[in-house]
Amino acid sequence: MPRAARFFIPLAVIVISVSGCADRPDLTGRVAPVAKGTAWPTLLPSDQLTTDADTDASGTAQTAKDLSARAAALRARAARLAATPVLSSTERARLSAASNG
Repeated sequence: MPRAARFFIPLAVIVISVSGCADRPDLTGRVAPVAKGTAWPTLLPSDQLTTDADTDASGTAQTAKDLSARAAALRARAARLAATPVLSSTERARLSAASNG
C-alpha cells in the first residue's frame, strides 16, 4: 500500500467520525416566511422564454447588425493571430530536438 494511502485512510476515517458528532445548525429565521395567500409563479413554455430573452429590459439590446460586425472583427483577429507563428524557427528546432532526444 502506498505511503500516502496509509496516511490518508485513517485521517479520512477520523474526520468522518468527528463530523458525525457535530450539532445540526439552527436554521430557524434564515428563510423568509411565505405569505399564505401568495400564488406560486407560473411556468412558461420554453419558446416564450427564448423570445423574452432576446430583448434587454433596459431597451439597449444589440441588433443583429452589431453582432455580425463584432463576429467579423473577431474572425479577422483570429485570422491575424493564426497567420503569425508563435515560435521562431530556432525555438521550434530546439523544441523538436529536445522532444526527440
